[in-house]
Amino acid sequence: MLNTILNGLLPITFVIALGWFSGRIGLLKHENADVLATLVIRFALPFALFEGAVKTSPDKLHNVGFALCLTFGLMGTYAIALGVGRFVFRHDLRTATMQALVCAFPDMAYFGAPILAAVFGPEGFLAVLVGNLITSIFMLPLTIILTHAEDKSDGGGGKPDIARIFAQSVGRAVTNPIVWLPISGMVLSFCHVTLPGPVLTSIDLIAKAAGGTSLFALGLMLYGERFVINANVLANLGIKNFLQPALMAIGAVLFGVAGPPAHQAIITGAVPTATAAAMFALKSETYTANATATILISTILGVLTEGLLIAYFF
Repeated sequence: MLNTILNGLLPITFVIALGWFSGRIGLLKHENADVLATLVIRFALPFALFEGAVKTSPDKLHNVGFALCLTFGLMGTYAIALGVGRFVFRHDLRTATMQALVCAFPDMAYFGAPILAAVFGPEGFLAVLVGNLITSIFMLPLTIILTHAEDKSDGGGGKPDIARIFAQSVGRAVTNPIVWLPISGMVLSFCHVTLPGPVLTSIDLIAKAAGGTSLFALGLMLYGERFVINANVLANLGIKNFLQPALMAIGAVLFGVAGPPAHQAIITGAVPTATAAAMFALKSETYTANATATILISTILGVLTEGLLIAYFF
């Protein structure tokens, strides 16, 4: 058990700390993390997910219960956090939407993928693959719509064109490599297409960069962030680090998911808040301080909660 926990968490903690330390001693600047993030999100992770999908048997990909479980956990958390932000903290819709994204959007790319791969092997990418599709096609477009719902139209009166905003956001999601490359891998798997060895070796070379680079970038992103605790941050931590994995467990029972897939879903739910949530908050010019504080503390807390879950399951 101890060996499993160390294999899953020690390398991740080490590389995050290495990224943070590089910023601390001035070898890299905080803004350099954007370049590393682009490498991961646009190239390394999409090909890692593609490779995982291609190498996964169709019967494991065709697991509707698993997809429903992840959807229940992710979007259920989003709905609860949106209600908490709107009716408990009395935020306006834009701010409450940002709080919902901060609570419901797990850092599957930077934090989750390396842990799942270390604990479950190549099959661990399945949760990242399905979860990424859910967030890209449902959660992020919904966030864009809600953050613009109270805006005025370009003409100065009335509401904005919600249908146009939705179509544009879904279009951007579908054309993103992190969406269409994994889907392509799933199609090849369902069609029982086996790629030649040299092709898989070439893909694997860039795919291997996803884990270490993403964690290093995460550490660099976290350097300089303020350690702030208030009622909003505490509520966010409770919802993200504890309620979301609990919802994943409930979803596993509701949709008949058991064994390693259920463990993957619950561990994915315990993954800390995605750094991309802070970028959305910054772009929307709302909830920025609470978002960055939540990400920082959630990441530290996530190491502990993931360790406990791995110890419990294995």
